[in-house]
Amino acid sequence: MSELACRGASLSDMKGIWDLVRGVADDIPVSIASDADQERALSNLMECCSDNCSTVVCNMEKEIVGALLAERDLLDLALANKETINVRLTAAAAGHRDAAFRMLFDALISRGAPIYISLPTGEGQALAKILSDAGFSSASGDGKAELFKWEPPVEAKAAA
Repeated sequence: MSELACRGASLSDMKGIWDLVRGVADDIPVSIASDADQERALSNLMECCSDNCSTVVCNMEKEIVGALLAERDLLDLALANKETINVRLTAAAAGHRDAAFRMLFDALISRGAPIYISLPTGEGQALAKILSDAGFSSASGDGKAELFKWEPPVEAKAAA
């Protein structure tokens, strides 16, 4: 397996992320079947790449093999002046999933902000176990999806 590197995502990564998403679309909760679905997915991708919360994992050939698309919760930012991160999409190439997901979530957790991610029932990347191993706890779901959250330790909150 190649060496992997994790870094922040930018708008210049859109093509690489889109190629990854198209390659693993059957395993992730995004539809790209119609032009409207693709336009919606690309708009979300662009929003997340502009928010400085998203990360990518690249192999030695600089190909994107993992992506975590996230954004700040603007309501929490406006009303409570605190950063909360909502993960919209995670994707990783089949041969790099475990390592890529660990790197992506470690980078996000290092921000020290609460994180929320909703996993639809039937998601094919086995993210529930990875999230549990990374310290996420399962919150109530609606039957169609399971909500996971990560909160910074209490001592980290007090220091902020």
